[in-house]
Amino acid sequence: MTSYYKKKIAIFTLFLILIPNVVFGAEVDYNQIISDSDAENYQSMTVSEIRDFLRSKNSYLKDYEYSGNNPSPAEVSTDPEVKYIKTRTAAEVIYNAAQEAKINPQFLLTLLQKEQGLIEATSASERAIDFAMGYYCYDGNYCNIKYKGFGKQVRGAALQFRWYIDNIHSYNWQPNKPACADDPTVDLPCTEKGTVVTPANKITAAMYIYTPHLHGNKLFFTLWNKYGFGGLTDNDDDTPVVSLGFFPDGALVKAKTGGNGAIYLIANGKKRAFANMTSLVSRFDPNKVLLVAAEELVKYQDDALISHANYSVLEDPSGNRYLIDGLSKRLISSDEAFRQLGFNPTEIEKVAKSELDIYATGDALDESSSPFAQVWQDMSTEEIYLVKDGQKHKIIDSFIREANFPELKIKEVTSKTLAELADASPIKLTDGTLIKKDLDPRVYVISNGQRRLIPDGATFDKLGYNWAQIQIVTSKIMNFHTLGESILSQE
Repeated sequence: MTSYYKKKIAIFTLFLILIPNVVFGAEVDYNQIISDSDAENYQSMTVSEIRDFLRSKNSYLKDYEYSGNNPSPAEVSTDPEVKYIKTRTAAEVIYNAAQEAKINPQFLLTLLQKEQGLIEATSASERAIDFAMGYYCYDGNYCNIKYKGFGKQVRGAALQFRWYIDNIHSYNWQPNKPACADDPTVDLPCTEKGTVVTPANKITAAMYIYTPHLHGNKLFFTLWNKYGFGGLTDNDDDTPVVSLGFFPDGALVKAKTGGNGAIYLIANGKKRAFANMTSLVSRFDPNKVLLVAAEELVKYQDDALISHANYSVLEDPSGNRYLIDGLSKRLISSDEAFRQLGFNPTEIEKVAKSELDIYATGDALDESSSPFAQVWQDMSTEEIYLVKDGQKHKIIDSFIREANFPELKIKEVTSKTLAELADASPIKLTDGTLIKKDLDPRVYVISNGQRRLIPDGATFDKLGYNWAQIQIVTSKIMNFHTLGESILSQE
């Protein structure tokens, strides 16, 4: 293998989390702590993304492992009554609980910090780990030992919120029903200690069932936004990054006139220029580049240049070699791992450490790693998966395969071969895909795995989209992509 072009594939996810741009320090709305769609966005993070988030916070949980009953999504679907006693990392425990309960893993991460401070703690007491979620813990610090253990706590809390959401009208806290927080009971009228709260949605009502105090839910709101889950940045100096632009994350844009012909990727409210066409086409479809007004681009702050082709091999001054995988760098752990990847020494590019620092750190590559994606089909069930790094990502519909990976041929394999791979999050349509349902005039664009409504024709045109590129999809595919915020109208 002498050219990276032989290794070119579609990259299906590039970013850790969606971070919309709003002003830091937003005021808490006690009637709506977060939205229902945010709470139930259970596919917001992969196992790797959860792990990377814990590492970014230098959390005690980044290296923590739990041994106990902790079924994977596939195991739960196979037989929910069986106990699956295994040792898993904290990231795996959180991911599994999120998938089983259909609760956003970002919600669970925020709850872990709110209850025991475990996201930002570099060390933790045994009690903090054993009752990590405050699940079945009561005012006065009494906790039911039946629910002791990190895995029990995370899974139990996730399933509890799932139950609350699905059965919210069985409780005193309900959407659109006034009740008293910080009072001995929720009944009106409130005492002088209480405050009337009218939950605007199911998850807010559920959060008051779990924590019937204003201060606890304010803390959750503050943490949720601090971590960027609710739209605020986690800058060291608390300085907001505010974008005045309106292009969705994942958009590829170029000025119609001026701008020296530069093409940019919109990511996290900033724009990242591609140094050359090779760095672009090795990652993205150049046909998706949007021609937009130059004055819209100047509203975005510049971010690091994307200089290297995807699947380049870069060597730092210390002799460490890295594979560039999307916008991440992955350490090649040995000469044998390098050989197994199919490269030869002439393909290594020596660079300064600063050139590598612009890339996020991904999983290291060892002799058994397979970073190049393939599409496999189960010969028995005909189910289709994207296979990468020893994991299988289900492709729920052939339309998604054809739209995302037209260059990848299908490889037929046995069910046994697929069963040997770990389950990972299903594949969403790539960013920038335009979709609508038949006989429905509403058009959406995919951004960070969500569908965002384009409110009108003027906005569509200003975004630089082509009406001929709108894809008609089924309700199954439409609903598979959770509804995000509408794009700001430009009429």
